[in-house]
Amino acid sequence: MLSPSPRRFCAFVVSVVLLLAVPAAAQASWGSIAINPETGKRGIASGKGTANAAKDAAKNRCGDPHCKSAVWVYNGWGATVKKKSGLYVSAIGRTKAKAIANARDRANEKAPLYATVFSGYS
Repeated sequence: MLSPSPRRFCAFVVSVVLLLAVPAAAQASWGSIAINPETGKRGIASGKGTANAAKDAAKNRCGDPHCKSAVWVYNGWGATVKKKSGLYVSAIGRTKAKAIANARDRANEKAPLYATVFSGYS
């Protein structure tokens, strides 16, 4: 019976690890929420390769030149809530519930949910 050489075995292990890692890395991406704070118009984008691409796409989807990036996130969730005062507050989290909770914590009130975005990890 032939036993594999250590070098060949290491090459096999590295190949398997790379094959498993590539699909996970390919699914990770950026997402963003853009809001016009005057009108409340919003745009949401996900699945983008860079933060700038996600922010630009969200602003374009907002459809108003006064739209501003409220949050951008890589490999997770972003959420924006609207305070009673009309101020928008955003945060990120590993889950949708955590992103919303983080935004409400930052707002210092149980502000209603305004928008969420998922950046696209597996």
